[in-house]
Amino acid sequence: MARTNAAPARRTDFLAVLSDPDLLQLLLVACPDAVIVASSAGRIALYTGAAEALFGFAPIEVLGRRVSVLFPDRTERRTLRQALAQHGYVAALELRALRKAAPPFVAAVSAARIDDRFGQRLATVYYIRDHTSVREIEDALRRNNAQLTSLVSRLDHLARHDPLTRLLNRAAAFEAAESILLAFPMGQGRLAAVVFDLDRFKAVNDSYGHLAGDAVLEQFGTVLRQQARHGDVVGRFGGEEFIAFLPGASLDDAARFAERVRQAFVAAPVHVDESLTIAVTVSAGVSAIPTCADNLEEAVRIADERLYAAKRLGRNRVIADDHHRRSAA
Repeated sequence: MARTNAAPARRTDFLAVLSDPDLLQLLLVACPDAVIVASSAGRIALYTGAAEALFGFAPIEVLGRRVSVLFPDRTERRTLRQALAQHGYVAALELRALRKAAPPFVAAVSAARIDDRFGQRLATVYYIRDHTSVREIEDALRRNNAQLTSLVSRLDHLARHDPLTRLLNRAAAFEAAESILLAFPMGQGRLAAVVFDLDRFKAVNDSYGHLAGDAVLEQFGTVLRQQARHGDVVGRFGGEEFIAFLPGASLDDAARFAERVRQAFVAAPVHVDESLTIAVTVSAGVSAIPTCADNLEEAVRIADERLYAAKRLGRNRVIADDHHRRSAA
């Protein structure tokens, strides 16, 4: 029977600290954490030097009073009580705590119930640390992580977009189009490609300067974005060339889209300043998967060939077949 009762008896060993002067002195002075012992009635019976340093209250101000004098939030105290009742202990629970003549602070509270061999509560021991600096570090880390996430997002955006027109760059446009094709069932991909090139763009730069040329490029980017459907992929191919990938579009659908873009751009001359307005036209070549090509690279190559056929035939037109019929005069 002695062996049976030995383990429960050890649960009261902590009370020996209160009657041993050397151990009590060690607890009161040497323990770096604030230690508070509350009686079974919830009143403070032990209040160490570290607790006095942490809370700022002298022992005479708190001894015999309820723990709530240090932890005023009723909801948080209820959470603490429930954890102690269920598990007998709680580890590093954050509670708002009072500090004399100073603002409240965040405390990390670990606590354990001390019961007798019959399960009756004798005392509750609280170990308390100031978590203000930890919380400040966590908050700073969260802010830094948010800033880092934002920076990574911005860098990713810059890496994928043309800074002048804000359209996707060539690599990002191809990657997006490939992803669209992969979403179709095997062998059922439908996607049209349109390659645009601004007519006589070098003459614009030579005659009016690169700032005027940039304004023309930016204007075409705006027109292209406005005419695109949600889900279409539009990008700057390089220089004065642009591309549009139209998921699910037929060759005729893409030709009509290219013609709308051509007409909208002609109808939107670029106002460089009060004295300079530049009218520029655009040519386009169109192809589609599976009508003209089996894969993305082939579709772009065919659209590019038709674009240059449009150039040879006088510019300012859309060509969507190999017979070089005009779709716009």
